[in-house]
Amino acid sequence: MKKGISLTVFAVLCACGAYLILDKPTPIEAISNEVSTSSATVAEQKKATSLFKPSNQPNSKATELAKLKLAKRQCKQQSLKATQAAADHSQIEAAIKQALKDGDSLEDILSYSELVKISYRSFNTLVINAIKQNAEQQFQYASSVGILKNWQGLEVIDYFDIDTINQLTAINGPLSQNTGSMMFNVPLPEQVNKTALYKLLDNNDDFNTYLKTPFKIGPSRLISPSILFLVNAHALSLTEFENVISSKEFTVNDIAVALKSNLPNDYLAALISQTAQLNGSPTAMSDDFIDEQLYLNLADVAVSEFNVPILKLLSERGIEPTNQPNVFTAMDIAIVNLKGSSNSEVQPLEGKHIETLSYLKNKGYRAHGELVRDTPNDRLLMLKSSFLPSSLLFVGDQIANDAFSQFIDLKLIPNNLAFKRKEKDNSAISKALSAYELQKQQAKKVSPECETIDQRIYSLEAIKTRSQALEELETLEAQQGLLTPNTLQEIDPVQVHNWQFLHSNEYKYQTSTQYQTYKEAIVEKDFNTVATITQTAKLSTHQTNMLLAATIENAQQLTSIWQNRVAPTAPENLYLFTKLPLAQWQTLADNGFDFSLKDMQNNDMYFYASMHSKEAVKFLMSLAVAHDFSKPGLDILDQALEQSYNTQTLADYMPSALKLVDQYEPNHFRRAERLKVFVPDVYEELIKLEPKLAPKNDTVMNNYLYSAY
Repeated sequence: MKKGISLTVFAVLCACGAYLILDKPTPIEAISNEVSTSSATVAEQKKATSLFKPSNQPNSKATELAKLKLAKRQCKQQSLKATQAAADHSQIEAAIKQALKDGDSLEDILSYSELVKISYRSFNTLVINAIKQNAEQQFQYASSVGILKNWQGLEVIDYFDIDTINQLTAINGPLSQNTGSMMFNVPLPEQVNKTALYKLLDNNDDFNTYLKTPFKIGPSRLISPSILFLVNAHALSLTEFENVISSKEFTVNDIAVALKSNLPNDYLAALISQTAQLNGSPTAMSDDFIDEQLYLNLADVAVSEFNVPILKLLSERGIEPTNQPNVFTAMDIAIVNLKGSSNSEVQPLEGKHIETLSYLKNKGYRAHGELVRDTPNDRLLMLKSSFLPSSLLFVGDQIANDAFSQFIDLKLIPNNLAFKRKEKDNSAISKALSAYELQKQQAKKVSPECETIDQRIYSLEAIKTRSQALEELETLEAQQGLLTPNTLQEIDPVQVHNWQFLHSNEYKYQTSTQYQTYKEAIVEKDFNTVATITQTAKLSTHQTNMLLAATIENAQQLTSIWQNRVAPTAPENLYLFTKLPLAQWQTLADNGFDFSLKDMQNNDMYFYASMHSKEAVKFLMSLAVAHDFSKPGLDILDQALEQSYNTQTLADYMPSALKLVDQYEPNHFRRAERLKVFVPDVYEELIKLEPKLAPKNDTVMNNYLYSAY
């Protein structure tokens, strides 16, 4: 079985809508969504106001709180509009794209970068994006994932089976719009299906039509029949390859992917000879969220791969690496690709690296950077182009002597040499920057009341913030020594949870037994090995977490193994149940899963069922699962009372919570008192359900509210 996430799993996630949880939209999209959600019509505003406006037995505090919360909504709406205005660079982007089309130099365009302070993105990033978007216009892109149904030969990739294609094509709209941030690699097949490989060549009309995806096949998140063919073309002999490509056309995108896929140079040479149009900017690798780079031509891609033979071949055809000294050069591209994947220090140089650096030096290329330390005992170069993302690289003679000897004779270009304009002119870019600045200023006007609204609400509600609650605990421990849950329960059950959070790092995780073997057995669904280890050794907390997650997915096979653990270790928490469909709770129960379990912090299933739904609470009650009211911390009635206050509506599982309680405690009455003071309508509903919860006249309302961390 292949390891790692499968394309089928991804398709199911998308088809079921799970990507909505995993997706991370662009800042402007996220802000637009928030504003559109918050911008209510007059009718909606009245409806929202009614949530906080008591209709029966009004009192001064309840009325004042309703007014303040409505004011806060209005302040938030204004703030979101201001944020949206700051994130809207559309006018600037349009002006930059047009300037590039008009032939303005990058140096000239970048000279506007410091005239206005823009938000969320740098001016350089806007320029880079404009270059890519303009470059994409030379290629043909698919508008919908439905094109996959028309492509022949997709089975060349193991993960593209019929079910996966059907599930992917069931998604409306482009994949990249909904799932762009959930990018992962789809592995290339170890043994290439040649029949499928040849079928890719039969996609005559769509051979070079590109589909943007959130998964990478080879080096690119673009796929097309041409790309799928080239990333697997090593399976053909050179003669076979030359014969089959003779009747096809390829683009610079295809060649760039082939370069990045380490297709042998003889194959690349044949491909280049076959391609009529070698000019243009390849965009196939420009949308990698992890390692975003910019290539203005194929020679830049060859530099990134340190492929001198192909550089020389492209040079013969008039394609030279980028050399814009005040912006970025091919030497900068080489430097970006020399650093390690997770740090800014140069990795050991190989022969191809030294050969490429020498080739570029001899061609007169320079790099952006400076000698930041120069002493007899320590010399350090800092290499970075302010225009290229993630290009910072340190090269020191003490830690990378061989590399330092290659770089010390480089001619360096200081980043501050680039010309900066001191004032605006009549250009389209200047006008766009002025318009952007004006829209920010107009949207940013916030009334003085908005600056103090939160503090006024906190003061009126007399609720201590989480940070204040934690500070209180630290002060108490400094005065009294180590606290106990029972002591904190007398103050407020929320403080029990805050104390557990404060000491969460002190929970002892047991040493794992056969950890790697156990993990692999769960991934590979080797249930015999899972059972053997589980029933002969005490699992660690982490192993217990893994087994619980696997049991939920494979209830029939693993429930009995879960129930028969040796000296069972408590799972870290049970939050995964709060997002689990109730049907899966039922499946677990049908297979003998015991819901009478607690997590490391002694929270039982009712604690999490209350965060799920009233049906989940009723489900546990139907199984006669006991709720331990003696344990310190919030019980289910505390949670129902808190939820009623937070939502200004009686919790829908309140009747079930009341049925579970044998005896009411001081913390219950303190929370009922809060409802009485601030949400009298909800309080009246509560007392109709249970008159015994009416607090005495001298009851002090609670000052702490729970939040899940």
